[in-house]
Order: sequence, then C-alpha cells, then structure tokens
Amino acid sequence: MTPRKAACELCTRLEREKDAARKTGDLSKVTDCNVLLKRHPHHGKRSAHAGRGEG
Repeated sequence: MTPRKAACELCTRLEREKDAARKTGDLSKVTDCNVLLKRHPHHGKRSAHAGRGEG
C-alpha cells in the first residue's frame, strides 16, 4: 500500500468493506469495491470508460 493510498479515508473504508465482503463470500461486493478503488482519482489516469474503446 502506498503512503498516498494509506492516507485516503475513502480507500481505507473501501479496503475494509472489501475484506469484510470477502470473508462472508460476497464476491459481488468485492468486485464493486475493486472497481471503486480503481476509479478513485489518485489511482491512475484511466477514465471510467478506458478499455472499452470509448475513452
């Protein structure tokens, strides 16, 4: 985990939610958290549409 990511409250919350979802077997929630973490502004320069030929 990078220092920048560790300091982000939203990332911390999403990581906790993802861990809890994984423990209960809610893989849909795990995926949702992964998507939200990936889309979070400081995690890269890709748009929400990147990879679909739209971005």
